[in-house]
Amino acid sequence: MIKQKILIVDDDKDSNDIVRDCLEAAGYGTMSAFGAEEAIDKAGSFRFDLVVLDINLPDGSGEMVYAALQAMTATKSLPVIIISGESPARVRRMQSVKDIPAEDIFVKPLDIPLFLERVNSYLAEKKSRAGRRVLIVDDDTSMNEIIKQNLEAAGYGTISAFGGYEAVSLAKEKIPDLILLDINLPAGSGALAYTVLKSFKEISHIPIIIVSGEDPAVIQRMRIGKALSPDDIFIKPLDFGRLFIRIAQRLTENETGKSAEV
Repeated sequence: MIKQKILIVDDDKDSNDIVRDCLEAAGYGTMSAFGAEEAIDKAGSFRFDLVVLDINLPDGSGEMVYAALQAMTATKSLPVIIISGESPARVRRMQSVKDIPAEDIFVKPLDIPLFLERVNSYLAEKKSRAGRRVLIVDDDTSMNEIIKQNLEAAGYGTISAFGGYEAVSLAKEKIPDLILLDINLPAGSGALAYTVLKSFKEISHIPIIIVSGEDPAVIQRMRIGKALSPDDIFIKPLDFGRLFIRIAQRLTENETGKSAEV
């Protein structure tokens, strides 16, 4: 079984080694970085499941690393746990990390059991996503790839389609767990694909979330809009944090519905 891998970023070698040893004892694979440039290079070159980041790197570069992780497509969805000599309240006053949850900030010296509990929580959730496949339907190849990279970084399996007909064909063949559908496919085929996907009994149960450049109000005025919840309409550029929350909700609802039918 492939170990989940964690990048540890801390310029203090002793601290880096302590975090590495406790993570490896818990069964995770690790890689260490001791400065901002090395951390950003490794994060962009290797696929990690989580980053442990010392925010107090020299010259404030811990903030720079966090900002770089958020800016890169391949790492934007990567969970980050902050370690610091500062209090959580003070860390969250830093501009680049002001939105990070307080429970993702740990003060040195680390409370190892609590730290591992948080790591385990993130990675158990990510591992559970590995068996879930999302069909991405978007004719914009760049956007399709961005969505794919973010979903896979979050642990989901993906299938890509670039048109309405292909989406229906792949949905029937692969039976994905959820579909992300661009409603703005050429010649109105996004709305048509939605209608067709819902018309086939064997795939009609698959949750569909709409991604679009349109105003949600415009989409809800379309014929298919009456069947859509406002919570299932996401506007580009995508807020992946909010999107992942909704994907998890829809998958849970779908599983609950299947269980109730048994």
